[in-house]
Amino acid sequence: MKKRYCDDLKVGDRFKSEPLRVTEKKLIEFAHKFDPQMFHLSRKSAERTVFKGLIASGWHTAALTMRLFVQTLNFAKGAIGLGVDKLRWPNAVRPGDVLTVETKILGVRLSRSRPRCGIVRLRNVTTNQSGEVVQTMLANAMVQRRLRRRRSRRDNKTTDHKTTRSKK
Repeated sequence: MKKRYCDDLKVGDRFKSEPLRVTEKKLIEFAHKFDPQMFHLSRKSAERTVFKGLIASGWHTAALTMRLFVQTLNFAKGAIGLGVDKLRWPNAVRPGDVLTVETKILGVRLSRSRPRCGIVRLRNVTTNQSGEVVQTMLANAMVQRRLRRRRSRRDNKTTDHKTTRSKK
């Protein structure tokens, strides 16, 4: 799979993940570790709640979304999360659901503080096998730019993106 850099992205680009099935076992394991509420832990207990059955933690949905996003965009040097806005879980994820994530690039700019990186504004929409939206989020991520090699004026040698100054 192609490794991506910030330079490879443009506003309007869309990426769709491979599907991922949510198993009851993994759903309950996650809940035991990170969100031990009755509607995440026991099918029987969950039937007596507003959800009328076992559901995944929203944080589990967020973690699965992150996994699918990272696998799909396959950033060469990773993507550093700078913040998430408007995280929503409009529908519950249930055991057996098959999730996919669609990522849309909303903005791309150079980082002011790290010239070797860019800042990407994106929207992730996670859906189940029926096309129901189970999570939406807006986020910013710092992504490495592709480093280009260039010729030095002084000695015509190839250098990397950094410029070195000689002492006088």
